[in-house]
Amino acid sequence: MKYGARVRWPGLRFLVRSLLIALLFLSSVITQGQAMEFLLAGAPRPLVQNKNYSALFALLQANKIAAFLPTFQYQEIPEPRSFGFESDFVAPCSVTDPPFKALRRSGVKLLVPGELIYPDAEQLAGPAPENDPLVQLISCVGRDQIYGITNYDEAAFHGRSITDVQRLYERVKAVDPSLAVLMVHGPLVMDRPEFSNHSKRQKYLHDVVRYSRYADIVGFDVYPVPGMIAKLATPLSDGEQVETDQAVPGYLKWMSDHLPEKRKLMVLQGFAYTDMYEFDFLKSAVPYALRAIIQPPDSNQLETMLTAAQAYQVEAVIWWGQAALRDTTQAPWPDILKFAKQFSD
Repeated sequence: MKYGARVRWPGLRFLVRSLLIALLFLSSVITQGQAMEFLLAGAPRPLVQNKNYSALFALLQANKIAAFLPTFQYQEIPEPRSFGFESDFVAPCSVTDPPFKALRRSGVKLLVPGELIYPDAEQLAGPAPENDPLVQLISCVGRDQIYGITNYDEAAFHGRSITDVQRLYERVKAVDPSLAVLMVHGPLVMDRPEFSNHSKRQKYLHDVVRYSRYADIVGFDVYPVPGMIAKLATPLSDGEQVETDQAVPGYLKWMSDHLPEKRKLMVLQGFAYTDMYEFDFLKSAVPYALRAIIQPPDSNQLETMLTAAQAYQVEAVIWWGQAALRDTTQAPWPDILKFAKQFSD
């Protein structure tokens, strides 16, 4: 055969084309079939107030909740209140501690709150000390039982230095490069002066992109129900408040365009805004007629948000706020468990 001569093999082109079509189809099936994972940041008070973690994690495992972020704050207004059990899930610790034994038995993983183990970002400059709290926690829980670690919460939203989030990210990667860092950004709430015009909103969204460099999985808090209280806009609505069905898609479409290399999460609403209040204060401060219309998201609203999350290939949905629920029959807790099973299958 002379150099440069063309080999004629009519079947080769057909074979290559068939293989490409098969690979594209397989990729599509894998993408469409990818189930979201559900995580809880806190649980209703009756499930945690006696610290029966074995029962709590068994319930989560039975309902396909993949991980738990240990927050026990059950009230926000007029002052934050917590059971204070967060200390059960941070260093110093032991592998024999009951919370970690309960986690391992159930298979539920720990989402480590980075803000709790590294409260002072100044101490993250330089090499990790021998008693680094993340190193201790990994030895107590077991690496396989750790889902990931959160970076500082809503850092750009609250004006925390980007240096702080960079230091936390780099410390985590120095300890264990395989450990995923999650970053949650605050939403565009239109009664806040820092979002009062287009330029301010664009500056904030620019900061979101910059800060997101220091995370592997990125998303927003989105609590849109009811709209008159939430006052929520999206990066696509240019300051206009949106209805529930537009909220999650608005953030995810923007993330797909501006953070295409990042895996996606969403933090969704597991509460009614009135649940955040101490009850006697609520009765005295909020008229009954207003309380009556401040409801948690209903089943249809939750399903709409989750369907949008699934369409945009969200990897993790974190429920927040259900720690304020006074009993396990209170909405939206039953739906949280129902949809975790439904969307995980």
